[in-house]
Amino acid sequence: MQKSLLILFICAISVVSFGQKRKKERFPSYFGVVASPVIPNNFIGAVHTEMQDSTGSMTTDFHNKWGFTFGATIRIGLSKNISIETGISQVRRIYQVNVSLPDSNIYDSQKLAFINYDIPLNALFYVPLSEKWYADASLGVSITHYPSDVQDSMLPEAKKAIFIQGRRTASTYFAFNAGVGFEYRTEKAGTFYLGFGAKVPMKPPFFGVSILRQSGTGKQLSAYKPVTAGYFTIDFRYFIPTPKKKKDPVNKPIIE
Repeated sequence: MQKSLLILFICAISVVSFGQKRKKERFPSYFGVVASPVIPNNFIGAVHTEMQDSTGSMTTDFHNKWGFTFGATIRIGLSKNISIETGISQVRRIYQVNVSLPDSNIYDSQKLAFINYDIPLNALFYVPLSEKWYADASLGVSITHYPSDVQDSMLPEAKKAIFIQGRRTASTYFAFNAGVGFEYRTEKAGTFYLGFGAKVPMKPPFFGVSILRQSGTGKQLSAYKPVTAGYFTIDFRYFIPTPKKKKDPVNKPIIE
């Protein structure tokens, strides 16, 4: 699957190169960088995902904390007011996992960090506000790839161990993207963008799992539940300026 993602990204670069050859003068393409905080919420995801074992003795809460994403982005100009935007970003999701067993007076917590890679394909629409200011709106889909499951452990007391895990429902899945924002364009300094985005996975990307094991007794408690992981972002993008095409010296008049 990682090879498939690489092939897809190379194809996107090829499309950019082709678009630049065909439409460089009128509708140039841009290369830039993007950085965004990942903001959990209860509108398109879940800040808290609680689960219990079959006996009700152990309660586990996957608390979705703020994360971040950064990467590279490419715009392919199709017309004066429409572009295609793609790229690749690394997304870091942070969960504070709280486990409680009131009967045993055990209350413990540990952080889990999820790393995934995101390749968006968005249609981008511009509305000019002035010569240099534009309002943007985008809509599209993403290919999201989780390289591996994650796991950590806690030792609340002697002979007891709690294992917390994030088990992928699939290594790769699709998500919906949407965004709005404003950008300021300059010829020499490049383009600066500030906006808000949303990402909604088409299915829960992983299961939250907690397992209590007590050595010497064979006793084990386990709980699991799918975790919805939609999120909002505050997007900061910078696009490097596009160099102007130099005039062909062949067409210059010859001065004798």
